[in-house]
Amino acid sequence: MLLIGFLIFFVLLVIGAPIWLALGLSGGFWAFFQMGLPIESISSQFFSATDSFILLAVPYFLLAGNLMTYMGPANKMFGFINNLVGHLPGGMPAAVVVTSAIFGALSGSSVATVVAVGSMAIPQMLKMGYSKENSFGVLAASGTLGQMIPPSIFMILFAASTQMDPGKLFMAGIVPGIFMAIVLVIVSVIIGLREEKARPKRASFKEIMSSFVHAIPSLLMPIVILGGIYTGVFTPTEAAAIAIVYVLLISFIFNRKDFTYENFKKSVTGSMVTTGIVFVILGGAKLFSTALTYLQFPQKITQFAVSFNVDGWVIMLAIVLVFLIFGMFLDAIPIMYITLPILYPTALSLGYDPIHFAIITVAALMIGQITPPVGSNLFAISGHFKENMGVIVKGSNPYLVGLIICTIVLLYIPWLSTFLFK
Repeated sequence: MLLIGFLIFFVLLVIGAPIWLALGLSGGFWAFFQMGLPIESISSQFFSATDSFILLAVPYFLLAGNLMTYMGPANKMFGFINNLVGHLPGGMPAAVVVTSAIFGALSGSSVATVVAVGSMAIPQMLKMGYSKENSFGVLAASGTLGQMIPPSIFMILFAASTQMDPGKLFMAGIVPGIFMAIVLVIVSVIIGLREEKARPKRASFKEIMSSFVHAIPSLLMPIVILGGIYTGVFTPTEAAAIAIVYVLLISFIFNRKDFTYENFKKSVTGSMVTTGIVFVILGGAKLFSTALTYLQFPQKITQFAVSFNVDGWVIMLAIVLVFLIFGMFLDAIPIMYITLPILYPTALSLGYDPIHFAIITVAALMIGQITPPVGSNLFAISGHFKENMGVIVKGSNPYLVGLIICTIVLLYIPWLSTFLFK
């Protein structure tokens, strides 16, 4: 029965069926034939996957990010960062990294980040003489940073799957996220130094201060949201709802020109589509993981891993490789829900801190967003900018190496993830 269920799953993936259907049918097969559950219970399992207060934060943060994009605050944030560092050697790619890190944290969506930041930055980078490869490559890689820098949707989903406190995961992601952003800035500057032909004139102090004043409302948003979470004023889910109100407020006050019904409708529609995709995957993954747990598959894998007479770090490295291989063929969210019921108990049995394992998982899933052939950021850039996939993949390779190095460092230096809790 176990083999037949996996066969159903992989056959559906190979023929191109939606991932939620592959997860749901294989999990439903196990639930019906192995667990003996009636159809009514199987369907209720599917819908109960989304019945979580924590998961309410997902659509809220997605809507807040889309509002930032369409209502104007994101443009002012990028304008300030560009004025600050755009004149430096390799400054424009560095500005893309910093802006993507901030915007990605606010939106929670890598795809929304690369589209929003890319629409502002790509034309300027190409005009300044940066190659298409580097322009699209730095955008693809830096678009993943919002999954590590809080508040992160990946961390919300991880917390919901493992019954962990999302607030603790948010705190744990700050230093690793900044570390990864710094590494990408270094890579972008090195490449930018080699190829740029023209740099904009250094912005005057008056221009910098003027753009800073205009960007203050956008730059304050992470402080308001994260400060409220860490001081206990509101929960992560409440913070996500407050983020929407905050963006609407600053857009109405400071971006009246972009505060239109059409832009609001675009924001809501995009959020609804993405939320629908995420939640239907959660339903299929719930069936899949529940059935695997009942069949004691995670326990068997854990026993198998522990039976090897090797150090725990070797098995953890193998787990990271599993994430990277899966990332070449699946999107991050289904990877998380397929693997966590199996790998999370294994990591805990090896003595790894659950927070450290969460950070490693998110870092590995970030890499999967820019690995061909199914990297979501690669497809988003190719579709939005009508660019050849090969150009984007070639340009993202140096940044991919940087992210892999960061993941290895985070794996073997757990202090970076856990020092706030020691």
